[in-house]
Amino acid sequence: MSARNDDDNGSGAPTLLRAVRALVWLRWRLLANSIRGGQKRDRMEQVSRALGLFVPIILVVLSLGSVLGISIVGFVGGRAVAHSALEPDVAVFILRLALIGSLGLLTIVTIVSPHQTNTARYTRLLLLPIRRRTLHLVEVLASLADPTVAFIVPGLLAFVAGLAIFGSARAAFWALAATVGVTFVFASFAALISFLVGWLLRSRRRSELFTLVFVLGVSLVSFTPALLGERREARNRRVPRDQRPAFSVDAFDRRLPAWTGAIPSELFGRAVRAGLEGQPARAGLAIVWLLLEGGLAYGASIAVHRKLLTTLEGERVRRRNAKELSSLGRLPFLSPAASAVAFAQARNGLRSVRGRLLVLLPGPMIAMMTLLFRQMGSDERFAVTLSSNGHLMVGAGGVFSLYAMQALTMNMFGSDRAGLTLQFLTPIPDRDLARGKVAGCGLIFLVALALAVVGAILVAVNTSPALLIAVVIGVIATYVLLSPLFVWFSALFPVASDLSKTGSGGNPHPLPMFAGTILVLLFAAPAALIVAVSEFWLQRPALAPLLMLGWLAVAAAIALPLVGAASRAIGARRENLAMGAQGK
Repeated sequence: MSARNDDDNGSGAPTLLRAVRALVWLRWRLLANSIRGGQKRDRMEQVSRALGLFVPIILVVLSLGSVLGISIVGFVGGRAVAHSALEPDVAVFILRLALIGSLGLLTIVTIVSPHQTNTARYTRLLLLPIRRRTLHLVEVLASLADPTVAFIVPGLLAFVAGLAIFGSARAAFWALAATVGVTFVFASFAALISFLVGWLLRSRRRSELFTLVFVLGVSLVSFTPALLGERREARNRRVPRDQRPAFSVDAFDRRLPAWTGAIPSELFGRAVRAGLEGQPARAGLAIVWLLLEGGLAYGASIAVHRKLLTTLEGERVRRRNAKELSSLGRLPFLSPAASAVAFAQARNGLRSVRGRLLVLLPGPMIAMMTLLFRQMGSDERFAVTLSSNGHLMVGAGGVFSLYAMQALTMNMFGSDRAGLTLQFLTPIPDRDLARGKVAGCGLIFLVALALAVVGAILVAVNTSPALLIAVVIGVIATYVLLSPLFVWFSALFPVASDLSKTGSGGNPHPLPMFAGTILVLLFAAPAALIVAVSEFWLQRPALAPLLMLGWLAVAAAIALPLVGAASRAIGARRENLAMGAQGK
């Protein structure tokens, strides 16, 4: 007999509690199984899984201290308002700023995070005897564990406690009601955005377009505060400090557009302020508006959740009659098999969202930063130096690209998913497989590096051709020197990843990511030293390309044998690599 989860089943608090308890137990078992693994897992795979949870556990432990600190600040703030040591307008203004910042951060994190999970496996939950509305409610309640909500809500509750203990119980009551209302809005809004983005990204083409537009849009918007701040500073420099008007919350509120009054943070501030001023009618009206907004978001999330459940597996795009890429030829110094692997790796990477982002972001981002520094007229030494030397821009873009490439280089086998099994079935030696993977990632890296060079030539005020060529060679030498580590880390710490995701779903194992953060700078130091010696000590920049070619030869002589040695780890772990790539 099949289980039903339609809306005509019985309802009530016991049903909801049983559903919550079952789903909590299910997630706990999934976590435990991810650490323990099955009998087919070797010891290295079990160690890799345990280390994969080590970094998140550290982050959770560190977050507990931050939550405690925010709670203490909220309690002290409530006590200060109760004792008239802090003006209520100022305290409420701080809370409003904290809430609007949390709402923006919650929106960004929620847009990025829902499609990082394995949404396709969500269909298994539909086989459980749980009503869909109950399942939806459980998901909404789970959004309360979002880091943004988990950080801000304890601080608000501590502020309420400070008011209740040292001040007026009536004001604390209205503040508590406003906290409940804004929490309801945040949870419902997060669920709505999560379900909406999850449904939108069921189509691969829509998901790639949406992710590219979103990431590039966030990158562009991130420069807005700097530009606005610089304009404000320029305006303040024209007015003497003693003639500037003092900051006033009322004056700030008068400059806000009328529509901002409907933002949850403003409604929260209006309710708390009215409660402190002894105006229950005004406070109650603001709380009613908060609950109404939360109810609308909750109702909309129900409709989107229903749509998401009906289209979980219905929009997969399958390509037919795909043309073979054998006509691309053979790469220098590589066998035909290794060349085929390299072309396949480069093609798959450039077709993914992660691959396109790591190509499009580093060079153009450095160029945009340079233009921003020039527009702001910054007097900082670093800003002036970067905007005046093209080779430094290329070096910064190259290092940035190496960090972005970790999604590919530190997980060269896990990102292939089921395709890795097909590669293992073909008669390709492990040495050619490793070299092909390194070369394929290198092709993608060269595209990103070329964009960084173009951006430097177009934007930089002064670009030395000799130093520019030397930096390009040096960045390539750094990649070559890192290549054996790419193979080792990818073979020893594979993680099933989806390169169509921009967040944790497309990330490699946390340990290689952490190690890469240090190793990239360490292995780039010799190239940076050569450029510095040629430019400042020898004062002959024309020698830099020759010296850098020598360093590239040394790096290749070191790396190529080590890549062959690292490829032995592939043969010893073929079965576990294939299983891990498919998330088994």
